[in-house]
Amino acid sequence: MHHPFRARTQPRKTRLSLLLVALLSPLPALAQSTVGDILGHVPGATEGTVQIRHLDAGTTRETRINPDGRFRLPALSTGQYEVRITRADGSSEQRRVTVVAGQTTQADFARAATLETVRVRAIAAAPIDLGSVETRTTFTAEQLNTLPVARDITSISLLTPGTVASSSFFGPASFGGASAAENSYYVNGFNVTNLFDSLSFSEVPFQAIDQLDVQTGGYGARYGFSTGGVTSVNVKRGTNTWKGGFSWTTVPSSLRENAPDTLRSDGSILRSYDNNSSSSDVASAWAGGPLIEDKLFVFALGSLSRSDSTAFGGRTASGPRRASDPDTPAPPASLSASAQDYRSRDPYWLLKLDWYLNDRNHLEYTGFDNRQRYRYDYYDADYSSDQPDAEPGKRDYRGRKEGRAGGTTHVFKWTSQLTDDLTASVQHGRMRNHTGEYTLSPDGKRGDYEGDINAPDGECPYVVDRVLGKQVGCAVDSQLGLRSGSNERRTTQADLVWQLGNHQLGGGYSKEDWTSVQGTAYSSGAYWNLYANYAQRINFRTGGAIGVKQASWYLEDHWQVTDRLMLYAGLRNDSFDNRNGSGATFVKQDNIWQPRLGLSWDPTGDGDSKLYASLGRYSLPIAANVALRAATASYYTMDYFTYDGYDPVTGKPNITGSYRDGSADSVVNGADGSTPNPRAVASQGLKPYTQDEFILGYQRQLHSSNDWVDGWTLGAKLTLRRINQVIDDTCDSRALYNAAKAAGYDVSHWDSEWEVPGGLPGCWLYNPGSDLVLDIDVDGDGTPDSIRVPGEDLGPKAKRRYTSLTLSAEKRTERWYASASYTWAKLNGNYEGLVKSTNGQDDTGTTSDFDFKELSYGADGYLFNDRRHSIKLFGSYQLSPQWQVGANLLVQSGTPISCLGGGNGTFGTEFGYRGVFHTCNVGEDDIAKLGSSGRTPWTATFNPNVVYSPAALAGLSVQLSVINLFNSVKPVQVYEQRYDVNAAGTVTDYFNYGKARYNTTPRYARLQVQYDW
Repeated sequence: MHHPFRARTQPRKTRLSLLLVALLSPLPALAQSTVGDILGHVPGATEGTVQIRHLDAGTTRETRINPDGRFRLPALSTGQYEVRITRADGSSEQRRVTVVAGQTTQADFARAATLETVRVRAIAAAPIDLGSVETRTTFTAEQLNTLPVARDITSISLLTPGTVASSSFFGPASFGGASAAENSYYVNGFNVTNLFDSLSFSEVPFQAIDQLDVQTGGYGARYGFSTGGVTSVNVKRGTNTWKGGFSWTTVPSSLRENAPDTLRSDGSILRSYDNNSSSSDVASAWAGGPLIEDKLFVFALGSLSRSDSTAFGGRTASGPRRASDPDTPAPPASLSASAQDYRSRDPYWLLKLDWYLNDRNHLEYTGFDNRQRYRYDYYDADYSSDQPDAEPGKRDYRGRKEGRAGGTTHVFKWTSQLTDDLTASVQHGRMRNHTGEYTLSPDGKRGDYEGDINAPDGECPYVVDRVLGKQVGCAVDSQLGLRSGSNERRTTQADLVWQLGNHQLGGGYSKEDWTSVQGTAYSSGAYWNLYANYAQRINFRTGGAIGVKQASWYLEDHWQVTDRLMLYAGLRNDSFDNRNGSGATFVKQDNIWQPRLGLSWDPTGDGDSKLYASLGRYSLPIAANVALRAATASYYTMDYFTYDGYDPVTGKPNITGSYRDGSADSVVNGADGSTPNPRAVASQGLKPYTQDEFILGYQRQLHSSNDWVDGWTLGAKLTLRRINQVIDDTCDSRALYNAAKAAGYDVSHWDSEWEVPGGLPGCWLYNPGSDLVLDIDVDGDGTPDSIRVPGEDLGPKAKRRYTSLTLSAEKRTERWYASASYTWAKLNGNYEGLVKSTNGQDDTGTTSDFDFKELSYGADGYLFNDRRHSIKLFGSYQLSPQWQVGANLLVQSGTPISCLGGGNGTFGTEFGYRGVFHTCNVGEDDIAKLGSSGRTPWTATFNPNVVYSPAALAGLSVQLSVINLFNSVKPVQVYEQRYDVNAAGTVTDYFNYGKARYNTTPRYARLQVQYDW
């Protein structure tokens, strides 16, 4: 589906992190990575008891030693535990271990207890977990607080092997070759992913994070809704000791560099960053402790974030060719640009309550508020000249846009140990986020969008004079979201874990309701492009209340066959029901089966090596936003007029008539304001979006008399991922017309095979490569007709193949820690995923990839997220009790570059898609294969930091981090459109082709002062 808007990214809050333990481990845990297990072995014992005590909460729990000497305690809260075994003869031993969320911690009674073994086990979990088939990395609060990277979830996830930054159009990372919209995010087991478009998620204040778990593959059957990665946050909780603190983190503008200037292809200035500025501060305070000792605990945190920035845009880079000389490119001479001041003030809070009714029952509440208020002040701007060293300056004030985002999340959970071997949990949560925007003109007039797609145009449409290359009129911004929008998720889930001998059986059921009230429109309802001899009006409006109902269940078994071998088998089943703005179902998918298998084997039997493998199928739901365009009333029309000048205040053209008698006018994708028949929106027998994954890995911990060699854990991992089926849309009315005609239906009332008659949907969900089967009224008699459109008439099957090999090494000692990895990866196919990076299309699940088969010509190649080589190295060194240093190094090869062009008439087509064909030269209809126009350069960033903790004031620490110390700024994405052709036949050339669109982050310094008590 074609979308006229490009994705916009809001300034994201940045926080920090360092010191990390990269562990590969399993998921025998209730809910998404909120608890962990203790697994132990008592050699020679055939019976006896095991008692554990949570050292922070004081709770205890018991179980029996099995006849083979093994025991397991599942679904434990994170933290330190004392494990005491009592044999049948009355003798006892104890160990101290640390439970990490989503992992199995070994309690080893094979060796005699010493102060050294107890102390070491209190520091970290086992380096190799033989109960694991998953690929995951867990970060603790201490590690997060000292890593020299940006302080947000995505930046932390990029430290893990196989994860790369996606396009800056979007924000979230790309895991294992998946697009940015294919990940799932959890807070205390509750899914906080924004299902409207799957491109954002609710974040808690950074200082509230106790553990951050990043799974990049091989995850078990309890996890769904992801073909990329799964990120889980566990927040801090109160203990029997009152603790608290405060921190202040600042990034001043004076310690921030700017990106280098970008030039157009004709050598003139495109964009200067010299006058840009940005600063931010985050102040947080927290406290936690017992309200009733051993029973009721609280943790509370408040945070206030401030962000201010000024940014200048670039000069116009595209110029229409003159009607008098259509074969000659015409670089725009305008020096006009735009500028904006951004400001946000974000007061966040978080509250965590834990009530241990007794040793077997735990009731908890997690609540947080991440509401954000922001504003943009817009200005006209001019460059001093077109020379390479020119700089921009502000001119006239255009007005302000005020906005809000975020909201509140409340999660309640009850966990009960029903018997020594049976544990159950029930969780219910609600996430409700509010969105809204409006504009204020310099004279105080307010502009907003209520969601009424049939409202008349307002006084200030967005108008661009394409001849002069600048905006004219009184519009403050080009587009607006709803004045009062919302997204809400309600989830209830139940999980059960049963320890049956050597089998840990798990199962669960969840039910989710997602509702969105969303919509978008151009300013005052219209976007005008003014050319020399005609004006083009684009009307794009969406709005409505849409929803998705989801139900899922899973079963799984972790079978500890022997001390050396663990087998895993799981089965997941998902069902989705997508509803349009009228509440009617337009897509319903039941029983999406997803089997998962895995094994973990210790080849040597000494516990220091592991061979592991996993094979699984994963599925994605259809994002809620699909309903706004595909199944709900909307407008997307293009009309052409003759005109005589324009209003100097509003910019509205003085219309004198229709251009070419309306022959260039069009309704794009059938969006004529009517509500499509829900039965005519999606192909019958639609198969689910699925991906298969295979992982094979090996880990080995070294032992040597050489202190440097001893203790390293080496790893190698092969990952293969392949898309099976995807769900996208086709808008090829020509193929529908031909199929109806071939079936004998009367289609004489169609004005053109390129445009469906009024009242019919113009795009249809289907599985690319398969037939499209619809109940749709093609002959206009008021009765739906059954039509089958052959798949070969619509285009190829979607393909995406990801292959990677990761080599890793890590070691942690008393004084230093280091983690290093190298990943070779190849990503190719004709489908990036749910979003499209080359043109920033964020219509999740309905990109333009398969709208017409001609768009697939040359589309099979190296995909945008294909980074062939990635080297990651980070760690820290404790110089003394007062001083610690750390560093993070990232070296990566570049991404593929494509050449896009074309438009009306390209490859014989007649529809309004401009600049998205894989063709590079005007009028030639040549094929420029995806990713065949070179690559962006290699990038290398080095981030050091230093932490000072004065002995004279215990609890105080001062930290300085420098991001990109050597200020190595390189393009990470370039402009890939070379030209386009509109319906009137006008060719527009782009003079920014191949130039930097987004760069690596220039150098900045961050200072943090923290006090813990």
